[in-house]
Amino acid sequence: QEIQYQFYRRSSALISVLLMLSVIFCNAQQSKIKCYFNHPVNTNISSGANAVYLNSSFPDTIAAYINRAKYSIDVALYNLTSTTNSKVYKVIVAANAAAARGVQIRWIYNASSSNTGLSLLNASIQKFASPTINGYIMHNKFLVIDALSSNLSDPITITGSYNFSDTQTDTDYNNILIIQDKNVTTAYYNEFNKMWGSTSMIPDTINSKFGTKKSASTIKSFLVGDDLVEVFCSPKDTVGQKLQTAINSTNYDLFFGIYAFTDNTIANLIKSKYDNGIRVRGIADNFSNSYSPYATLNPALGSNFISYAGTGIYHNKVMLIDALNPESDPQVFTGSFNWSASAQNSNDENSILIHNASIANQYYQSLCADFTAMGGIPCVYAPCSNANTIFISNIRGNSYQWQVNTGAGFVNISDNAVYNGTNTVNLSFINAPSSWYGYQYRCMINNVDYSEINNLKFSAYWNGSVSTAWENPLNWNCGNIPDANTDVYVNYGVTRFPVLNSSTVCRSLRANRGTIINITPAAILKLTGLY
Repeated sequence: QEIQYQFYRRSSALISVLLMLSVIFCNAQQSKIKCYFNHPVNTNISSGANAVYLNSSFPDTIAAYINRAKYSIDVALYNLTSTTNSKVYKVIVAANAAAARGVQIRWIYNASSSNTGLSLLNASIQKFASPTINGYIMHNKFLVIDALSSNLSDPITITGSYNFSDTQTDTDYNNILIIQDKNVTTAYYNEFNKMWGSTSMIPDTINSKFGTKKSASTIKSFLVGDDLVEVFCSPKDTVGQKLQTAINSTNYDLFFGIYAFTDNTIANLIKSKYDNGIRVRGIADNFSNSYSPYATLNPALGSNFISYAGTGIYHNKVMLIDALNPESDPQVFTGSFNWSASAQNSNDENSILIHNASIANQYYQSLCADFTAMGGIPCVYAPCSNANTIFISNIRGNSYQWQVNTGAGFVNISDNAVYNGTNTVNLSFINAPSSWYGYQYRCMINNVDYSEINNLKFSAYWNGSVSTAWENPLNWNCGNIPDANTDVYVNYGVTRFPVLNSSTVCRSLRANRGTIINITPAAILKLTGLY
């Protein structure tokens, strides 16, 4: 496919490039998939598109989409907890208004949950309870809007980990995904109809299939824009195996956040990846502490694993694969699916696997903020100049000694004002100067083995958060203007594209397809090195 880009001055002159020009163009941001989080995020590690923290406003966002519905809304939701004074009541008001204007609304709920808000829904909204079976719950959390519309811009799917309650809105950790795509929405619509038993407004109790009585999904993979999106539903789509396949595809790193983690097969797989050099971090709610995955992962991951015991619960169900490496296949695995036998083999659950670097980075911004707020080692994406970063040995052992090569061969290092953890698996840098760009680091393990070599690099991501001025540090994720030892990234999904008003330098420049960088007539952008 032809890569389209524009680099220009406002005169007809070409860009002036001194030394080697190194500009790489990559895929555009995903505009049909949006993700939101109800706890603060860390946009300092954004790769261009900042994660969005919706402070107590998940209900407002969902209500806004319901208000746009033209024809139909299908809801499969584990629990709706609300009074007329609740924040979640906004969703109920929006649903009732939609029904009053003629939108057909069907609602499936879990019969064993409280669902106190159902009585506030208009009587014209058709409601259908899941069966009450020992060891089973209808645990889905998704909305399907205008699935049958002929306008391809209308069909919307909303999913994630979020149940509709004020506690889930304000306190518990959750995420929501909103996908504008006809085929993905049709997949969720078909899953809804299996449980409903028909496509009509009235549920068919004879043909209705829940849990193990359902059939497997016929189509699970879709292209949303240029990105692969996969949809799996328990218990017939072998969701646990799909999660394991995703974990097995990792080349560099895993990061997970999970509420109920009881499946030790998944824990052993994560541990195996860690033991073989994959970088792993994880958060699990302390609900899972009494189950075998905790005993498997806690001693193995050490400070890279956090058991959350704070206010509320850690309710996310997220696995990130290679979120730090756009050149790999960055993936987000999320939905209602907890990592348990019942979620795999009994419950009605939905999961979605998104192959997109920008979405993966936004989830990374969220999980990293959670991890750090809970006392974990601060996360990095690509380190800013004069900022903190960390290298992790890809080989595990009983003793560690980190070494540096500044050009004359590897020598041992010790803890000082910049280095911390020189005798541990994790080597931390505190305000490493950008002049160290290109220094090589390795770890000697058990005095005989050596880790892979880590090259210290520095980067800055343009976000355009306050203006178009390249010279304004607030427009960069690091809060610093790039220097001669900084690799610069300008992605397509930013608020504003940069304008270079005065001459400056950076080491290299990487831009998305469709990106526009304006260089004014008086300015020169000097690239000082190869990418």
